[in-house]
Amino acid sequence: MTCAVLLFAWKDAIVKITAGYYSPILVIWVQLAFMSGIWLPILIIRHGWNQLLPRPLPWQIARGLSLITGMGLFYWSVMIIPLADATAVSFTSPLIVAALSPLILGEKIGLHRWGAVVVGFLGAVILLRPVFSGESVGYIIAFSSGICVGFFYITSRKLAREGVPFATIVYPAYIGLIMLSPLIPFKWTAPRPQDVWLIIGFVIITSIAQTMVLSAFRFGQASLIAPFHYMHIVGATFFGYLFFSEFPDVITWIGITVVVGSGLYIAVRENKFQAGK
Repeated sequence: MTCAVLLFAWKDAIVKITAGYYSPILVIWVQLAFMSGIWLPILIIRHGWNQLLPRPLPWQIARGLSLITGMGLFYWSVMIIPLADATAVSFTSPLIVAALSPLILGEKIGLHRWGAVVVGFLGAVILLRPVFSGESVGYIIAFSSGICVGFFYITSRKLAREGVPFATIVYPAYIGLIMLSPLIPFKWTAPRPQDVWLIIGFVIITSIAQTMVLSAFRFGQASLIAPFHYMHIVGATFFGYLFFSEFPDVITWIGITVVVGSGLYIAVRENKFQAGK
């Protein structure tokens, strides 16, 4: 999960380099199309045509819909309220996972893990220092994005043992692709020649990162994995400095320390707990 969100931060930096030239819907669609183009043939060759039908279908559709909706809502909120505010509010997704995993997955969550999740969120707020000066509807949209992403994490864990493991990785990509395709004629923008290598790098990095996310939820509890989503801010800080010379100040480093510390606390304590069984 840590590697995945660091790669996602790299991908976000690539998108920022294009300076908003491409529609967010188009960016998401290209990502899903590339992933589907690679993974679907592999799925068919290895496991047969019958695996193209997602199982269980309602949950898989809900999973794909939650992913593209969460991404779309986040981009929408950024258009209405400051980026820092939108990111801070949308980062409630690990809290959503912690709240829903006992109900949907039957996982047990102790006070220690709850505390670490909350501390991690506070670290994200320290990093982003939102001023909450935008329109209220923007915050509702950003919070809805966090709920959708959290639900995606939950369903990824719930469906991790359903059917062929590789199929659980492929389904969100091509389900989302089908849902977004009707919108592309209205959002299409021809790629600029100077963006060719950026686009190639974007789709490769995103495909690897998404595979890592789904693999993480296959091997670990959702409530344990989700807090490492906060490492995204660490990656964003690093790539912000690398590509845009945005050097972190003292408050930023304090926030990074809090975020990393909360994730490490959960990991170390969980390992000790598992070792003691």
